[in-house]
Amino acid sequence: MRSVTTEIEIPAPPEDVWEVLLDFPRYGEWNPFIREAGGRAERGGTLVLRMHPTKGRPMSFRPKVLVAEVETELRWRGRLLMPGLFDGEHHFLLTDLGTPENPVTRLEHGETFRGVLVPVLGSVIRNAEHDFRLLNEALAERAVARYTERVGEAVPAIGEGVNGEDGSNDPAGNAPDAAPSVPGHLAPPGPPPGTPPPAPLPTEPPTESPAESPAEPPTEPPTEEEAGEAEGPRRAD
Repeated sequence: MRSVTTEIEIPAPPEDVWEVLLDFPRYGEWNPFIREAGGRAERGGTLVLRMHPTKGRPMSFRPKVLVAEVETELRWRGRLLMPGLFDGEHHFLLTDLGTPENPVTRLEHGETFRGVLVPVLGSVIRNAEHDFRLLNEALAERAVARYTERVGEAVPAIGEGVNGEDGSNDPAGNAPDAAPSVPGHLAPPGPPPGTPPPAPLPTEPPTESPAESPAEPPTEPPTEEEAGEAEGPRRAD
C-alpha cells in the first residue's frame, strides 16, 4: 500500500470549493488532470472519469462513490482491470478554517493505492503527486473566482435602501427631514480652475417721472365793475 497526500488553503468558503468540485460537466474548462467527468456524486453512485497524467497516456475509470458529504468530503474507489490488481481510493477533504469576513478552506487531496501492481507502478504513483498539486491550484483559482462573483452580486446597488426603503437609516423608511444633497458625480460641472468671474451686466439709471405742477385753483368770471376798471375810463361821445 502507498499513499499520496497534498494540501492547499483556498481563500474561499467550502460552499464554493464544493460547487466547483461537483460541477463535472465543466471540468474541461479548468481541470488539467481530470479533464472529463460525469456521473452521480452520491454514495453508491458511479462516476466516469478521463484522467490525463502529465507523464503517461490518458486513462479512463468508472469508480464507485464511497462518501459524498456536502461541503466536507468526496471519496471514490477505482480499479485497474480487476479488483486487487491496482486499486486506488481517491479523496477530497474540505475543512472550514475561516470566518464569513475572511473565508478559508483547507483542501486535502490524496489517494491510497493497493494491489499487486503497486511495487511495479511506483513511477505512476510518484507522478500522481505532481498532477494532484496542479489540480489543487486550478481548483483554488476557480473557487476564488466563483466566490468573488457571488459576493459581487450580493452587494446592494447604488440607490437601494440599506435600512429604510428610501436609503436612509430609518428602518421604518421615513423620509429624512432635510433634502439629501446631490452627489458630487451628479452635480453640474463648474468653471475650470483659474477662470475669472464674469463681468457684471450693464444697468440703466432709473427713469424719473416729471414732477407734477401744482393744480391752479379755478377762477370765476369778473364782474362788470371789475371789467370796467380793467378797460380804463370810457371816452365821452
